[in-house]
Amino acid sequence: MKIRLRDIFLKYPLLDGFRRSVLVGVCKTGTLFSTSTYPVAAFYPPETRPYLDNIWEEIDQGSKESESLVGSKPAIFAIYHGRMVCLPGLKPNRRLTILISNSRDGEIIARALKEIGFSTARGSPAHGGVRGALEMKTAAKGNNRLAMMVDGPRGPRYEVKPGLVRLAEITGLPIIPFVAHARQAYWMDSWDNFMAPWWCTPMVYIFGHPIDIPKGMSQAESDSLTALLQSRMDKMREMGAAFFENGATHNYKP
Repeated sequence: MKIRLRDIFLKYPLLDGFRRSVLVGVCKTGTLFSTSTYPVAAFYPPETRPYLDNIWEEIDQGSKESESLVGSKPAIFAIYHGRMVCLPGLKPNRRLTILISNSRDGEIIARALKEIGFSTARGSPAHGGVRGALEMKTAAKGNNRLAMMVDGPRGPRYEVKPGLVRLAEITGLPIIPFVAHARQAYWMDSWDNFMAPWWCTPMVYIFGHPIDIPKGMSQAESDSLTALLQSRMDKMREMGAAFFENGATHNYKP
């Protein structure tokens, strides 16, 4: 009889709680330490600039003067589950709300992101999707940027799910495709092939054109826009990988 370590933790709540606390600490500490070492090159079309202005400004949360620096227009950033390492690049962290699954693994991710400084909404098609959408809509009304993993929480990896387009319709925000790639990384043996960049390795951030989502669209229109987002993110992922092979970004049109 095969006994999984996960099953042992599930049998003892206190032990499982300790495991989750340790994993949250590891995720938080590793993310903050590692991301502070990455030299980043960012590429984006002119149409996307209004959504990125001041996005990397250091904001003093206690300063009213600094508050006025946050001039970027809100949008939903579409990110791969396996490239979540790019999330700390969307500063100021406190003005980004991320939709995270209600699963057990999602709980660890959500707690780590909150400790880093992000706000989160909880929900997925399988667990609490309506509640998550309402929380994201509330965050959008508060002028927050939003982020959603297009292929999570169950994959297949790199496959854009239709929920993101519907969320954009509900919130009234455009979708900004966002793909990151590292020169050197450890690719985890998981469904999402999670990218864990080496310390101090160069990173490239590629932002695509905004995709506006109309209200009251038909199912056919929703499917078409999902396919458009899929094709753009596929291309951006290929360009991110090619960037460190030959630096060929001059032909890129996200």
